[in-house]
Amino acid sequence: MTDRGDPLNVEHTSDVEHINSARAGSGAPVLEVRDLSKAYRRRPILRGVSLTVQPGEAVAVIGGNGAGKSTFLGCLTGERLPDSGTVRIAGADPFADLTAVAAALGSVPEHPFLYGELTVAETLRFITEARRLDRAASLEESGRLLGIFGLEGAEGLPCRELSQGMGRKVAVVAALLHNPRLLVLDEVFNGLDRASSASLIRELDHRRSRGCAVLLSSHDFTMLAEWCGRGLLLTRDSWKELEGDAWQAWARSPSLAG
Repeated sequence: MTDRGDPLNVEHTSDVEHINSARAGSGAPVLEVRDLSKAYRRRPILRGVSLTVQPGEAVAVIGGNGAGKSTFLGCLTGERLPDSGTVRIAGADPFADLTAVAAALGSVPEHPFLYGELTVAETLRFITEARRLDRAASLEESGRLLGIFGLEGAEGLPCRELSQGMGRKVAVVAALLHNPRLLVLDEVFNGLDRASSASLIRELDHRRSRGCAVLLSSHDFTMLAEWCGRGLLLTRDSWKELEGDAWQAWARSPSLAG
């Protein structure tokens, strides 16, 4: 993680513990994964992975390089087609009911794509129109989010001129704009400075308190241990859920071992 520093201070950590202990688990799960498998060139990457995520939860996706983290997250967002198993986001199939899933899901992949010829403002207007959001409300929310991430004055910049960190922040704003029920974030803190990372953590805390669930992949295991309430540990040929005492044990000494 690039120059993220440590945005989790004592006061903030107590807030995180409160959210995680609540588990905000009333109602239907926002994500249900059953027996998900995926192979490349006949080499299994994911084998029968299952996971259920309730509203308001933050779940860490943990694994080394090549363990299948991005493959797993891509199977949730529809970027990759699983070989077998089922995925339901807010009860909808991402491979059959794209409209319902798009309304419930916000995602930032490890390598976000932005149209280089569009300005920041044009990108967010495009998102507004594509998602059929209320224009006035979307303009107000995009302005708030741009301010949070220190992007005031950057609205007229073409996306091709943005730094890595600025581009990632625009991708985050685009993912948050429609108030999704589930956020899938793959190495979202890469390229962000300390202040921007802290701002993102605060915004995610706010969203979680309102029921948004977060699935987060990061190489910063310390941050995952402090902020998430449980984890999914992926290895090259297996997987394991870490929750309860198992999660607490992992969080005390976070590593690729579970």
